[in-house]
Amino acid sequence: MRYPIHSTVTALQDVLPSLKQVFRDRFYVLIAISLGLNLLLAYYLIFLQRTTLPLLFQTMNAFYAWSAILLTLLSVVLFSLAFTMLAYRWREKKIPDSLGEKDFTGCLIGGLSMGCPVCGSLLLPALGVVGGLSIFPFQGLELKLAAIFLFSLSIIDSSRAVAGRSDVAADDKKEKLVSFEQGSLVLNFNRKALISSLPVLIPILTLLLILALPLLPSNLKINFAKKGAVIQSSPLNNAASQLSGDAQATLDQINPKAGYEIKTTFNNLGPRLIEVGAIDLDKFKKVYEDGGQPLTEDEINILTRGSQQKIKITSANAHFLLNFFWALGLANKNSILDAGPMVSRGTDGLGNFASTGGWTLGKKEATELYSKSDLIRLNSGQQKILEEFAYNSYRPCCSNPTAFPDCNHGMAALGLGELMASQGASKEEIFEAFKYFNSFWFPQTYFDIANYFKAKDGQDWSQVPGSVVAGKDYSTPQGWQRVKGWLKDQGLSQEAPSGGGGCGT
Repeated sequence: MRYPIHSTVTALQDVLPSLKQVFRDRFYVLIAISLGLNLLLAYYLIFLQRTTLPLLFQTMNAFYAWSAILLTLLSVVLFSLAFTMLAYRWREKKIPDSLGEKDFTGCLIGGLSMGCPVCGSLLLPALGVVGGLSIFPFQGLELKLAAIFLFSLSIIDSSRAVAGRSDVAADDKKEKLVSFEQGSLVLNFNRKALISSLPVLIPILTLLLILALPLLPSNLKINFAKKGAVIQSSPLNNAASQLSGDAQATLDQINPKAGYEIKTTFNNLGPRLIEVGAIDLDKFKKVYEDGGQPLTEDEINILTRGSQQKIKITSANAHFLLNFFWALGLANKNSILDAGPMVSRGTDGLGNFASTGGWTLGKKEATELYSKSDLIRLNSGQQKILEEFAYNSYRPCCSNPTAFPDCNHGMAALGLGELMASQGASKEEIFEAFKYFNSFWFPQTYFDIANYFKAKDGQDWSQVPGSVVAGKDYSTPQGWQRVKGWLKDQGLSQEAPSGGGGCGT
Protein backbone atom coordinates (compact mmCIF):
# COMPACT_ATOMS: atom_id res chain seq x y z
CA MET A 1 0.00 0.00 0.00
CA ARG A 2 1.55 3.32 -1.12
CA TYR A 3 0.41 6.84 -0.49
CA PRO A 4 2.58 9.29 -2.50
CA ILE A 5 1.13 12.79 -2.47
CA HIS A 6 -0.09 12.75 -6.07
CA SER A 7 -2.15 9.57 -5.47
CA THR A 8 -3.49 10.40 -1.99
CA VAL A 9 -6.26 12.65 -3.33
CA THR A 10 -7.29 9.96 -5.80
CA ALA A 11 -7.28 7.37 -3.03
CA LEU A 12 -9.54 9.53 -0.85
CA GLN A 13 -11.86 10.14 -3.80
CA ASP A 14 -12.25 6.37 -4.10
CA VAL A 15 -13.54 5.96 -0.54
CA LEU A 16 -17.15 7.14 -0.90
CA PRO A 17 -17.90 5.39 -4.23
CA SER A 18 -16.29 2.20 -2.91
CA LEU A 19 -18.35 2.29 0.28
CA LYS A 20 -21.50 2.74 -1.80
CA GLN A 21 -20.52 -0.20 -3.98
CA VAL A 22 -19.85 -2.48 -1.00
CA PHE A 23 -22.92 -1.54 1.02
CA ARG A 24 -25.25 -1.79 -1.93
CA ASP A 25 -25.41 -5.43 -0.89
CA ARG A 26 -27.42 -5.88 2.33
CA PHE A 27 -25.18 -8.81 3.25
CA TYR A 28 -22.31 -6.43 3.92
CA VAL A 29 -24.57 -3.98 5.75
CA LEU A 30 -25.47 -6.77 8.16
CA ILE A 31 -21.81 -7.73 8.55
CA ALA A 32 -20.86 -4.13 9.41
CA ILE A 33 -23.69 -3.73 11.91
CA SER A 34 -22.90 -7.07 13.54
CA LEU A 35 -19.17 -6.29 13.81
CA GLY A 36 -19.80 -2.85 15.27
CA LEU A 37 -22.38 -3.98 17.83
CA ASN A 38 -20.33 -6.96 18.94
CA LEU A 39 -17.15 -4.92 19.38
CA LEU A 40 -19.05 -2.20 21.24
CA LEU A 41 -20.63 -4.81 23.50
CA ALA A 42 -17.23 -6.40 24.14
CA TYR A 43 -15.69 -3.05 25.09
CA TYR A 44 -18.63 -2.22 27.34
CA LEU A 45 -18.61 -5.58 29.14
CA ILE A 46 -14.86 -5.36 29.74
CA PHE A 47 -15.29 -1.77 30.90
CA LEU A 48 -18.11 -2.81 33.25
CA GLN A 49 -15.87 -5.40 34.90
CA ARG A 50 -13.79 -2.58 36.35
CA THR A 51 -15.93 0.54 36.58
CA THR A 52 -19.10 2.28 35.41
CA LEU A 53 -19.81 5.31 33.25
CA PRO A 54 -20.97 7.39 36.26
CA LEU A 55 -17.74 6.55 38.09
CA LEU A 56 -15.71 7.45 35.00
CA PHE A 57 -17.33 10.90 34.94
CA GLN A 58 -16.94 11.23 38.70
CA THR A 59 -13.23 10.44 38.75
CA MET A 60 -12.11 11.91 35.40
CA ASN A 61 -12.74 15.40 34.02
CA ALA A 62 -15.39 15.95 31.36
CA PHE A 63 -12.89 16.49 28.53
CA TYR A 64 -11.29 13.10 29.06
CA ALA A 65 -14.53 11.20 29.65
CA TRP A 66 -16.29 12.55 26.55
CA SER A 67 -13.15 12.28 24.40
CA ALA A 68 -12.72 8.64 25.40
CA ILE A 69 -16.36 7.83 24.66
CA LEU A 70 -16.52 9.65 21.31
CA LEU A 71 -13.18 8.29 20.08
CA THR A 72 -14.25 4.79 21.08
CA LEU A 73 -17.52 5.11 19.14
CA LEU A 74 -15.69 6.48 16.10
CA SER A 75 -13.19 3.62 16.29
CA VAL A 76 -16.00 1.06 16.45
CA VAL A 77 -17.58 2.53 13.29
CA LEU A 78 -14.28 2.58 11.40
CA PHE A 79 -13.43 -0.94 12.60
CA SER A 80 -16.71 -2.31 11.24
CA LEU A 81 -16.21 -0.52 7.91
CA ALA A 82 -12.59 -1.66 7.56
CA PHE A 83 -13.28 -5.33 8.27
CA THR A 84 -16.42 -5.35 6.13
CA MET A 85 -14.47 -4.00 3.18
CA LEU A 86 -11.81 -6.66 3.78
CA ALA A 87 -14.56 -9.28 3.73
CA TYR A 88 -15.81 -7.84 0.42
CA ARG A 89 -12.31 -7.98 -1.05
CA TRP A 90 -11.82 -11.59 0.01
CA ARG A 91 -15.18 -12.60 -1.40
CA GLU A 92 -14.76 -10.67 -4.66
CA LYS A 93 -11.11 -11.65 -5.13
CA LYS A 94 -9.98 -8.03 -4.94
CA ILE A 95 -7.05 -8.61 -2.60
CA PRO A 96 -3.67 -7.63 -4.08
CA ASP A 97 -1.74 -9.72 -1.54
CA SER A 98 -2.69 -13.28 -0.66
CA LEU A 99 -4.58 -12.63 2.57
CA GLY A 100 -4.68 -8.87 2.89
CA GLU A 101 -2.40 -9.40 5.87
CA LYS A 102 -1.27 -5.80 6.13
CA ASP A 103 -4.77 -4.39 6.46
CA PHE A 104 -5.86 -7.28 8.67
CA THR A 105 -2.90 -6.72 11.02
CA GLY A 106 -3.61 -3.00 11.27
CA CYS A 107 -7.30 -3.58 11.98
CA LEU A 108 -6.65 -6.28 14.56
CA ILE A 109 -4.08 -4.28 16.51
CA GLY A 110 -6.30 -1.21 16.30
CA GLY A 111 -9.20 -3.17 17.73
CA LEU A 112 -7.14 -4.61 20.57
CA SER A 113 -5.48 -1.34 21.51
CA MET A 114 -8.48 0.39 23.00
CA GLY A 115 -9.61 0.65 26.60
CA CYS A 116 -10.00 2.99 29.56
CA PRO A 117 -7.58 4.09 32.34
CA VAL A 118 -9.53 2.09 34.89
CA CYS A 119 -9.92 -1.23 33.10
CA GLY A 120 -6.80 -0.97 30.92
CA SER A 121 -6.67 -1.93 27.27
CA LEU A 122 -6.84 -5.40 25.80
CA LEU A 123 -3.42 -5.05 24.21
CA LEU A 124 -1.32 -3.98 27.19
CA PRO A 125 -1.77 -7.12 29.33
CA ALA A 126 -0.85 -9.26 26.32
CA LEU A 127 2.41 -7.32 26.06
CA GLY A 128 3.17 -7.64 29.76
CA VAL A 129 3.02 -3.85 30.15
CA VAL A 130 2.09 -2.73 33.63
CA GLY A 131 0.23 0.39 34.67
CA GLY A 132 -2.65 0.22 32.18
CA LEU A 133 -3.34 3.27 30.03
CA SER A 134 -2.02 5.53 32.81
CA ILE A 135 1.47 5.03 31.34
CA PHE A 136 0.49 7.13 28.31
CA PRO A 137 1.01 10.90 28.39
CA PHE A 138 -2.70 11.40 27.56
CA GLN A 139 -3.85 8.25 29.39
CA GLY A 140 -4.75 6.29 26.28
CA LEU A 141 -6.42 8.94 24.13
CA GLU A 142 -3.46 8.83 21.75
CA LEU A 143 -3.86 5.07 21.46
CA LYS A 144 -7.45 5.54 20.36
CA LEU A 145 -6.28 8.04 17.73
CA ALA A 146 -3.68 5.52 16.53
CA ALA A 147 -6.44 2.92 16.18
CA ILE A 148 -8.51 5.37 14.13
CA PHE A 149 -5.48 6.02 11.91
CA LEU A 150 -4.93 2.31 11.31
CA PHE A 151 -8.58 1.72 10.48
CA SER A 152 -8.56 4.69 8.11
CA LEU A 153 -5.49 3.38 6.28
CA SER A 154 -7.19 0.04 5.79
CA ILE A 155 -10.39 1.67 4.49
CA ILE A 156 -8.44 3.79 2.01
CA ASP A 157 -6.44 0.80 0.81
CA SER A 158 -9.59 -1.30 0.40
CA SER A 159 -11.28 1.55 -1.45
CA ARG A 160 -8.48 1.61 -4.01
CA ALA A 161 -8.78 -2.14 -4.50
CA VAL A 162 -12.59 -2.02 -4.79
CA ALA A 163 -12.29 0.84 -7.30
CA GLY A 164 -10.08 -1.41 -9.42
CA ARG A 165 -6.90 0.64 -9.32
CA SER A 166 -4.57 -1.44 -11.47
CA ASP A 167 -1.47 -0.09 -9.78
CA VAL A 168 -2.41 -1.55 -6.40
CA ALA A 169 -1.67 -5.15 -7.24
CA ALA A 170 1.50 -4.24 -9.10
CA ASP A 171 2.76 -2.12 -6.24
CA ASP A 172 2.17 -4.83 -3.68
CA LYS A 173 3.94 -7.43 -5.78
CA LYS A 174 6.97 -5.33 -6.54
CA GLU A 175 7.40 -3.34 -3.35
CA LYS A 176 7.61 -5.81 -0.51
CA LEU A 177 9.88 -4.96 2.41
CA VAL A 178 10.65 -8.63 3.08
CA SER A 179 10.59 -11.37 0.44
CA PHE A 180 12.09 -14.76 -0.37
CA GLU A 181 13.95 -15.18 -3.63
CA GLN A 182 15.55 -18.49 -4.57
CA GLY A 183 15.58 -19.66 -0.96
CA SER A 184 17.15 -16.45 0.38
CA LEU A 185 15.63 -13.75 2.58
CA VAL A 186 15.69 -10.37 0.83
CA LEU A 187 15.22 -7.06 2.68
CA ASN A 188 14.14 -4.26 0.37
CA PHE A 189 14.86 -0.97 2.18
CA ASN A 190 13.73 1.57 -0.40
CA ARG A 191 11.15 4.34 -0.14
CA LYS A 192 8.41 2.52 -2.01
CA ALA A 193 8.82 -0.65 0.01
CA LEU A 194 8.76 1.25 3.29
CA ILE A 195 5.63 3.17 2.29
CA SER A 196 3.87 0.03 1.13
CA SER A 197 4.65 -1.63 4.47
CA LEU A 198 3.23 1.17 6.64
CA PRO A 199 0.22 -0.87 7.87
CA VAL A 200 2.66 -3.40 9.35
CA LEU A 201 5.44 -1.02 10.41
CA ILE A 202 3.14 1.40 12.24
CA PRO A 203 1.71 -1.27 14.59
CA ILE A 204 5.23 -2.63 15.25
CA LEU A 205 6.54 0.85 16.06
CA THR A 206 3.46 1.45 18.22
CA LEU A 207 4.17 -1.71 20.20
CA LEU A 208 7.80 -0.68 20.72
CA LEU A 209 6.63 2.74 21.87
CA ILE A 210 4.20 1.16 24.34
CA LEU A 211 6.99 -0.94 25.82
CA ALA A 212 9.08 2.22 26.29
CA LEU A 213 6.29 4.36 27.77
CA PRO A 214 6.74 3.28 31.42
CA LEU A 215 10.18 4.93 31.28
CA LEU A 216 8.63 8.36 30.64
CA PRO A 217 9.07 10.86 33.51
CA SER A 218 5.82 11.42 35.42
CA ASN A 219 5.92 15.17 34.70
CA LEU A 220 5.35 14.43 31.00
CA LYS A 221 2.03 12.73 31.73
CA ILE A 222 -1.20 14.67 32.01
CA ASN A 223 -3.50 13.86 34.93
CA PHE A 224 -7.15 14.02 33.91
CA ALA A 225 -8.46 12.93 37.34
CA LYS A 226 -10.81 15.25 39.18
CA LYS A 227 -9.56 16.99 42.28
CA GLY A 228 -12.80 16.99 44.32
CA ALA A 229 -14.51 19.89 42.55
CA VAL A 230 -17.74 21.20 44.04
CA ILE A 231 -20.85 20.17 42.12
CA GLN A 232 -24.11 22.10 42.33
CA SER A 233 -27.23 20.12 43.15
CA SER A 234 -30.15 20.19 40.73
CA PRO A 235 -33.62 21.36 41.91
CA LEU A 236 -35.47 18.68 43.90
CA ASN A 237 -39.13 18.04 44.64
CA ASN A 238 -40.65 18.51 48.11
CA ALA A 239 -39.96 14.96 49.21
CA ALA A 240 -36.30 15.35 48.31
CA SER A 241 -35.87 18.85 49.67
CA GLN A 242 -35.52 17.52 53.20
CA LEU A 243 -32.59 15.35 52.18
CA SER A 244 -31.20 18.27 50.17
CA GLY A 245 -31.27 20.46 53.24
CA ASP A 246 -29.42 17.75 55.13
CA ALA A 247 -26.84 17.12 52.39
CA GLN A 248 -23.98 18.59 54.39
CA ALA A 249 -25.16 16.76 57.50
CA THR A 250 -25.15 13.48 55.55
CA LEU A 251 -21.67 14.16 54.25
CA ASP A 252 -20.54 14.92 57.81
CA GLN A 253 -21.87 11.51 58.87
CA ILE A 254 -19.96 9.55 56.24
CA ASN A 255 -16.91 11.87 56.34
CA PRO A 256 -16.86 13.13 59.97
CA LYS A 257 -15.04 16.44 60.24
CA ALA A 258 -13.14 15.12 63.24
CA GLY A 259 -12.27 11.97 61.31
CA TYR A 260 -12.88 8.32 62.10
CA GLU A 261 -10.47 6.71 64.56
CA ILE A 262 -9.71 3.03 64.98
CA LYS A 263 -7.91 1.33 67.88
CA THR A 264 -5.09 0.20 65.60
CA THR A 265 -1.67 1.93 65.47
CA PHE A 266 1.00 2.16 62.74
CA ASN A 267 3.81 0.93 64.99
CA ASN A 268 7.01 0.67 62.88
CA LEU A 269 5.33 -0.22 59.60
CA GLY A 270 6.40 3.01 57.87
CA PRO A 271 10.14 2.42 58.32
CA ARG A 272 9.70 -1.28 57.49
CA LEU A 273 7.94 -0.46 54.20
CA ILE A 274 10.81 1.84 53.28
CA GLU A 275 13.34 -0.78 54.37
CA VAL A 276 11.90 -3.55 52.15
CA GLY A 277 11.61 -1.16 49.19
CA ALA A 278 7.81 -1.03 49.09
CA ILE A 279 7.97 2.76 49.52
CA ASP A 280 10.57 5.08 48.04
CA LEU A 281 10.37 8.09 50.37
CA ASP A 282 11.45 10.60 47.74
CA LYS A 283 8.90 9.34 45.19
CA PHE A 284 6.22 9.21 47.87
CA LYS A 285 6.85 12.81 48.90
CA LYS A 286 6.95 14.01 45.31
CA VAL A 287 3.46 12.68 44.52
CA TYR A 288 1.97 14.89 47.21
CA GLU A 289 4.17 17.87 46.42
CA ASP A 290 3.15 17.68 42.76
CA GLY A 291 -0.49 17.47 43.85
CA GLY A 292 -0.17 20.67 45.90
CA GLN A 293 -0.60 18.88 49.24
CA PRO A 294 2.87 18.09 50.66
CA LEU A 295 3.09 15.47 53.38
CA THR A 296 2.63 16.81 56.90
CA GLU A 297 5.26 16.40 59.58
CA ASP A 298 3.15 13.70 61.24
CA GLU A 299 2.87 11.77 57.96
CA ILE A 300 6.62 11.95 57.36
CA ASN A 301 7.18 10.70 60.92
CA ILE A 302 4.82 7.78 60.31
CA LEU A 303 6.96 6.80 57.32
CA THR A 304 10.39 7.42 58.84
CA ARG A 305 10.00 6.82 62.58
CA GLY A 306 6.75 4.94 63.00
CA SER A 307 3.92 5.98 65.29
CA GLN A 308 2.07 4.70 68.34
CA GLN A 309 -0.89 7.02 67.77
CA LYS A 310 -4.23 5.49 66.90
CA ILE A 311 -4.96 5.64 63.20
CA LYS A 312 -7.54 8.25 62.23
CA ILE A 313 -8.75 8.86 58.68
CA THR A 314 -9.83 12.40 57.72
CA SER A 315 -10.50 14.22 54.49
CA ALA A 316 -6.98 15.65 54.74
CA ASN A 317 -5.11 12.35 55.08
CA ALA A 318 -7.40 9.96 53.15
CA HIS A 319 -5.10 9.98 50.11
CA PHE A 320 -2.02 9.40 52.26
CA LEU A 321 -3.64 6.42 53.98
CA LEU A 322 -4.81 5.00 50.65
CA ASN A 323 -1.24 4.85 49.34
CA PHE A 324 0.22 3.74 52.67
CA PHE A 325 -2.15 0.80 53.00
CA TRP A 326 -1.80 0.04 49.27
CA ALA A 327 1.95 -0.46 49.80
CA LEU A 328 1.29 -2.52 52.93
CA GLY A 329 -1.28 -4.80 51.29
CA LEU A 330 0.97 -5.32 48.28
CA ALA A 331 4.17 -6.12 50.16
CA ASN A 332 2.93 -8.06 53.19
CA LYS A 333 3.11 -11.82 52.83
CA ASN A 334 -0.30 -13.45 53.17
CA SER A 335 -1.98 -16.59 51.86
CA ILE A 336 -4.74 -14.47 50.30
CA LEU A 337 -2.16 -13.13 47.85
CA ASP A 338 -0.22 -16.39 47.54
CA ALA A 339 -3.15 -18.72 46.90
CA GLY A 340 -6.20 -16.50 46.37
CA PRO A 341 -8.02 -15.13 43.29
CA MET A 342 -5.07 -12.95 42.25
CA VAL A 343 -3.07 -16.03 41.24
CA SER A 344 -5.96 -18.32 40.27
CA ARG A 345 -4.86 -18.14 36.62
CA GLY A 346 -1.16 -18.30 37.30
CA THR A 347 1.45 -15.66 38.07
CA ASP A 348 2.53 -14.76 34.52
CA GLY A 349 0.15 -11.81 34.34
CA LEU A 350 0.49 -10.75 37.96
CA GLY A 351 1.95 -7.38 37.02
CA ASN A 352 -1.01 -6.44 34.81
CA PHE A 353 -3.46 -5.60 37.58
CA ALA A 354 -4.06 -1.97 38.53
CA SER A 355 -2.90 -2.72 42.09
CA THR A 356 0.43 -4.11 40.89
CA GLY A 357 1.14 -2.31 37.62
CA GLY A 358 -0.10 0.97 39.09
CA TRP A 359 2.23 0.96 42.09
CA THR A 360 5.12 3.22 41.09
CA LEU A 361 6.15 4.59 44.48
CA GLY A 362 8.47 1.78 45.53
CA LYS A 363 12.17 1.14 45.06
CA LYS A 364 11.34 -2.20 43.44
CA GLU A 365 8.88 -3.37 40.82
CA ALA A 366 5.49 -4.36 42.20
CA THR A 367 5.99 -7.98 41.16
CA GLU A 368 9.18 -8.08 43.23
CA LEU A 369 7.31 -6.71 46.24
CA TYR A 370 4.17 -8.84 45.90
CA SER A 371 3.62 -10.85 49.11
CA LYS A 372 7.36 -11.00 49.80
CA SER A 373 7.81 -9.40 53.25
CA ASP A 374 6.75 -10.62 56.71
CA LEU A 375 5.57 -7.22 57.88
CA ILE A 376 2.47 -8.49 59.71
CA ARG A 377 2.15 -12.01 61.07
CA LEU A 378 -1.30 -13.37 61.86
CA ASN A 379 -2.17 -16.40 63.95
CA SER A 380 -4.80 -18.83 62.67
CA GLY A 381 -7.65 -17.03 64.44
CA GLN A 382 -6.60 -13.63 63.10
CA GLN A 383 -6.19 -15.03 59.59
CA LYS A 384 -9.72 -16.46 59.77
CA ILE A 385 -11.11 -13.05 60.76
CA LEU A 386 -9.17 -11.42 57.92
CA GLU A 387 -10.49 -13.91 55.37
CA GLU A 388 -14.10 -13.54 56.56
CA PHE A 389 -13.71 -9.81 55.98
CA ALA A 390 -11.72 -10.04 52.74
CA TYR A 391 -14.06 -12.45 50.96
CA ASN A 392 -17.19 -10.50 51.94
CA SER A 393 -16.19 -6.87 51.39
CA TYR A 394 -16.23 -4.96 48.10
CA ARG A 395 -15.41 -1.52 46.72
CA PRO A 396 -17.46 0.59 44.28
CA CYS A 397 -14.77 0.83 41.60
CA CYS A 398 -14.76 -2.92 40.94
CA SER A 399 -16.97 -5.98 41.26
CA ASN A 400 -14.34 -7.99 43.12
CA PRO A 401 -13.98 -8.66 46.87
CA THR A 402 -11.05 -7.46 48.95
CA ALA A 403 -9.65 -10.99 48.64
CA PHE A 404 -9.18 -10.17 44.94
CA PRO A 405 -7.32 -6.85 45.37
CA ASP A 406 -6.81 -6.03 41.70
CA CYS A 407 -7.02 -2.25 42.22
CA ASN A 408 -5.46 0.17 44.67
CA HIS A 409 -8.52 0.44 46.92
CA GLY A 410 -8.76 -3.33 47.18
CA MET A 411 -5.08 -3.70 48.07
CA ALA A 412 -5.37 -0.88 50.60
CA ALA A 413 -8.41 -2.56 52.16
CA LEU A 414 -6.44 -5.80 52.45
CA GLY A 415 -3.58 -3.96 54.19
CA LEU A 416 -6.04 -2.27 56.55
CA GLY A 417 -7.68 -5.60 57.40
CA GLU A 418 -4.32 -7.28 58.02
CA LEU A 419 -3.13 -4.56 60.38
CA MET A 420 -6.41 -4.40 62.34
CA ALA A 421 -6.66 -8.19 62.66
CA SER A 422 -3.06 -8.39 63.88
CA GLN A 423 -3.88 -5.99 66.72
CA GLY A 424 -6.94 -7.87 67.93
CA ALA A 425 -9.77 -6.22 66.00
CA SER A 426 -12.93 -8.27 65.52
CA LYS A 427 -14.52 -8.95 62.16
CA GLU A 428 -17.27 -6.42 62.96
CA GLU A 429 -14.71 -3.74 63.85
CA ILE A 430 -12.86 -4.26 60.57
CA PHE A 431 -16.10 -4.05 58.57
CA GLU A 432 -17.08 -0.85 60.40
CA ALA A 433 -13.67 0.74 59.79
CA PHE A 434 -13.84 -0.30 56.14
CA LYS A 435 -17.25 1.41 55.86
CA TYR A 436 -15.74 4.73 56.89
CA PHE A 437 -12.45 4.37 55.01
CA ASN A 438 -14.39 3.63 51.81
CA SER A 439 -16.63 6.62 52.53
CA PHE A 440 -13.62 8.92 52.60
CA TRP A 441 -12.25 7.35 49.42
CA PHE A 442 -15.60 7.39 47.58
CA PRO A 443 -17.72 10.20 49.10
CA GLN A 444 -20.36 10.34 46.36
CA THR A 445 -21.01 6.60 46.42
CA TYR A 446 -21.55 6.40 50.15
CA PHE A 447 -23.41 9.71 50.22
CA ASP A 448 -25.96 8.00 47.96
CA ILE A 449 -25.97 4.84 50.07
CA ALA A 450 -26.39 6.83 53.29
CA ASN A 451 -29.35 8.69 51.74
CA TYR A 452 -30.81 5.36 50.62
CA PHE A 453 -30.78 3.89 54.13
CA LYS A 454 -32.06 7.15 55.63
CA ALA A 455 -34.94 7.46 53.18
CA LYS A 456 -35.84 3.75 52.95
CA ASP A 457 -35.21 2.45 56.47
CA GLY A 458 -34.87 5.61 58.57
CA GLN A 459 -31.33 4.63 59.60
CA ASP A 460 -28.51 7.07 60.19
CA TRP A 461 -25.10 6.10 58.82
CA SER A 462 -23.77 5.04 62.21
CA GLN A 463 -26.69 2.61 62.57
CA VAL A 464 -26.06 0.70 59.34
CA PRO A 465 -23.84 -2.36 59.97
CA GLY A 466 -20.48 -2.17 58.21
CA SER A 467 -20.85 -5.73 56.94
CA VAL A 468 -24.10 -4.75 55.17
CA VAL A 469 -22.61 -1.65 53.53
CA ALA A 470 -19.47 -3.55 52.47
CA GLY A 471 -21.44 -6.30 50.74
CA LYS A 472 -21.93 -6.67 47.00
CA ASP A 473 -25.49 -5.31 47.24
CA TYR A 474 -24.09 -1.84 47.92
CA SER A 475 -20.28 -1.57 47.56
CA THR A 476 -20.02 -2.67 43.94
CA PRO A 477 -20.66 -0.68 40.74
CA GLN A 478 -23.86 -2.67 40.19
CA GLY A 479 -25.02 -2.22 43.78
CA TRP A 480 -24.36 1.50 43.68
CA GLN A 481 -26.27 1.84 40.41
CA ARG A 482 -29.25 0.05 41.97
CA VAL A 483 -29.17 2.49 44.89
CA LYS A 484 -28.90 5.48 42.53
CA GLY A 485 -31.80 4.13 40.47
CA TRP A 486 -33.99 3.82 43.57
CA LEU A 487 -33.12 7.36 44.69
CA LYS A 488 -33.87 8.68 41.21
CA ASP A 489 -37.24 6.90 41.10
CA GLN A 490 -38.13 8.46 44.46
CA GLY A 491 -37.00 11.92 43.35
CA LEU A 492 -34.20 11.85 45.91
CA SER A 493 -31.17 11.82 43.63
CA GLN A 494 -28.62 14.53 44.38
CA GLU A 495 -24.91 15.23 44.29
CA ALA A 496 -22.72 15.23 47.35
CA PRO A 497 -21.45 18.69 48.40
CA SER A 498 -17.96 17.60 47.23
CA GLY A 499 -16.62 15.17 44.63
CA GLY A 500 -15.09 11.75 45.10
CA GLY A 501 -11.71 10.08 44.77
CA GLY A 502 -9.92 8.50 41.87
CA CYS A 503 -7.94 5.34 41.19
CA GLY A 504 -4.41 6.74 40.91
CA THR A 505 -1.51 7.05 43.36
